[in-house]
Amino acid sequence: MGEIGSIDIVYALIYIVLMACIFWRHQRQIDWRWGAGSIILLTYVLYPIVGAFWFFDPNRPYGEVVPLRLFPFIYLALMEWIALRPTLQYDRNEIQKIEPPTILFLNIFAIIYILCTLMQIPNILSHMADGLRSIMMDSDAGADLYYESQSEDSNYDGAISNIPAIIFNIFSPLAFFLFFYYLTLEKRRLWAILGFGVCILIKSFHSLSNGQRTEVTMSVFNIIIAYLALKPMLSQQVKRWVRVILISLAILITIPFIALSISRFGEEEGGLMGGVIYYTGEAPYYFNNYALDADGIRYGDRTCNVFKKFIGLSSPNGIFDVRNTYYDMKMDDSIFSTFVGDFVLDFGGTVTAILFILFSIVFCLLTRTNAPNQIPFHRAVLVYFAMTVCMEGGMYLFNYSFEANLQILAVFIFYLLFGLEYLLRHRHHEPV
Repeated sequence: MGEIGSIDIVYALIYIVLMACIFWRHQRQIDWRWGAGSIILLTYVLYPIVGAFWFFDPNRPYGEVVPLRLFPFIYLALMEWIALRPTLQYDRNEIQKIEPPTILFLNIFAIIYILCTLMQIPNILSHMADGLRSIMMDSDAGADLYYESQSEDSNYDGAISNIPAIIFNIFSPLAFFLFFYYLTLEKRRLWAILGFGVCILIKSFHSLSNGQRTEVTMSVFNIIIAYLALKPMLSQQVKRWVRVILISLAILITIPFIALSISRFGEEEGGLMGGVIYYTGEAPYYFNNYALDADGIRYGDRTCNVFKKFIGLSSPNGIFDVRNTYYDMKMDDSIFSTFVGDFVLDFGGTVTAILFILFSIVFCLLTRTNAPNQIPFHRAVLVYFAMTVCMEGGMYLFNYSFEANLQILAVFIFYLLFGLEYLLRHRHHEPV
């Protein structure tokens, strides 16, 4: 395995300094304002710092590691920067206004989505009550609920049995963006703001009741990103109101979140704090150790699982099937390796680099502004999606894998529909 020595500290410091330089350069370009790209880059600096307390601990209670190498860190930093370019472009453009769509069309979508969410409440509340009660009273319940939910996902056969539930799940990433977007409108629709607020709460607490701390963390990330992306368009009164709500939500989630964390890690050697440090900072170090030298690739079976099935290719059913199929690889998705690592494990380093460059170019083109400090609604939605990929994936993996491929499809359908609506409104004007 090799000894972890001073050269490993140097390599880790190089990666941290490199990300810190990218962060500093971006902040200088935007006059030290705080945008979505700012917070994402800051997390990219903080994760390896937190992870160092685990990686360089000679008595580390979790995981097996090998000495670090310099090239994987350089590759990771470059891919993270390339993937972030649409977000950094959005920050640099100092977006102060989103050109609104035809509000009737947006309201129709909002009504359908909120109704689909409300239809899930009786079943979800019943499940939430049982799950949260178990977590608060049984120290082993969190782990049991987590593995039960993972098994259910793996046993999903693709049958369509509950269309409202499918709509609720596949469009859920948009709920965070639309909650804040409706707050930016001069004529606010209280029903939409409350409706999307309920959607966010349901999603967060439903994940907690399933023992899925990661999904709750991803929801918090999405709230932060949506807020920062749309903050320049919010009035001071709304900003104060939003801060109060976010603080209240954080307090509301914290108690069951801590109980769940204790249930998952309280009896481990490293304890609760060791588990938090491990899960927060493991990704860049595991990427360095194994991602570019994992003894094989998964041929897109995780990141493009459903997409492969759409075009008639075979792919394992769910997370455990993928792990069993590629059991001989050095690393699987039971440990975090960033969203870059997820794609490298699926496609290899060269193909991933090509995919990321294409993603960056295409998204920068698709999310360009149509006027100084202004962006059309459909393009703002797409750049928000790019933000969530980078924000969620810095600590975790590619969060749109497996059945969540359908969420990517849903976002692009939403983008195309409102893009078409935008073109029709501008058909008598100059091309944009």
